[in-house]
Amino acid sequence: MVSYAYKGVDRRGTKIEGQINAATLDEAEKKLNLQDISIHVLVPTSEAKGFKKFEVVDSRTKLIRKKVSAQDSADVLANLAIMAETGVPFVEALDAVIYSARTPVIRDSLMAVKDGVVGGQGLSQSLRLAPNMFPPIVTDMVRVAESGGKFDQALRNSSNYLARAADLRKKVVNAMMYPSVMLGVSIITILILIIFVMPRFGQVFIQMKSNLPATTKFMLDAGTMLRTNPLGSLLITGSIIMGCIIMLRFEPVKKVLTMILNRIPILGDLLKRLAIARSLQTIAALSTSNVQLLSAMEQGARVAGHADITKALMKARDDIEQGCSMYDAIEKTKMFPKQVTQMIAVGEKTGRLSQLLEVICQSMEKEIDARLKALVSIIEPLMIVSMGVIVGSITVSIIGPIYSVIENIK
Repeated sequence: MVSYAYKGVDRRGTKIEGQINAATLDEAEKKLNLQDISIHVLVPTSEAKGFKKFEVVDSRTKLIRKKVSAQDSADVLANLAIMAETGVPFVEALDAVIYSARTPVIRDSLMAVKDGVVGGQGLSQSLRLAPNMFPPIVTDMVRVAESGGKFDQALRNSSNYLARAADLRKKVVNAMMYPSVMLGVSIITILILIIFVMPRFGQVFIQMKSNLPATTKFMLDAGTMLRTNPLGSLLITGSIIMGCIIMLRFEPVKKVLTMILNRIPILGDLLKRLAIARSLQTIAALSTSNVQLLSAMEQGARVAGHADITKALMKARDDIEQGCSMYDAIEKTKMFPKQVTQMIAVGEKTGRLSQLLEVICQSMEKEIDARLKALVSIIEPLMIVSMGVIVGSITVSIIGPIYSVIENIK
């Protein structure tokens, strides 16, 4: 037995390295392939001792860091599906999409995939060489298709999944566009009042020796600081924003923020339904591609983005592994709407679970879209009222001392 050092990417797209014992290099490669590891480097340990870290064979993989949008990935997969369906050799299909790549990042990612295919790796393993573009759900669908030979269907299902995920994300972004614009307008209005309007009245107040309220003093001091030291103000603001971003990366802070958001009446329910829709989309897409239900449930839990839903799905997965039906396992969690659990029950009884999961996803997407519009319709007047209160407070801070000056003159 010889010890071999390897470096590669596992089925989730995570970089991995280690050692494996095998009689020959080919046997070591087969063992790693069985573990769903896409190999970048595989050398005898004796030859790797001189290196601090094993270098990746293809230096291009170092450039594949920037995330590719789900819509771009969906478009590439759709084009590959069409060419695979019409009988175009896969390497030629890759050449075609590489030539028409919209950005250098997409081109480099696809070239890494092509190199893997040309190097003799399976398509699912080659796709893992570009984790920034092809998430684990795509590689799982393709891995199952490799045994059945239905590459075109797997690629099309992957494309549809990514396109729907991108569409759902786009709806959320569009719904938040108006409140974001209103917030920006409010901030700009406040800055104009504090920096340009308040100082003019401040000079009058000082000359008249008016007794200023605390709010007026605060606004005058803030305006003076912003006007006389803009660079320092920007640095302080930037530091506060960066501090908040860094704090949000800590798991305890993230959990507290998530808990607060989930307890807001309308928003909390919407976030929960978004997580359920994402999870069921993933489970439906994988089930349609004949991926085992346990793996599909695990992937669905991973993409949920909601701690409670993730925990519920993993608990349901464990119950299914112990012999429980999916309906009973999901029902036990008490986290899913009744219509979802009932549709799952019907799907299990009729043997059409994947199709009914698709129906559930479509229904939930429409419901989420309606709830997003309702949420925006509530946020709009709240933003206007909040802006009015803030501007009104600043106005009162100006008018109050003016009345005081007038009374002193009298």
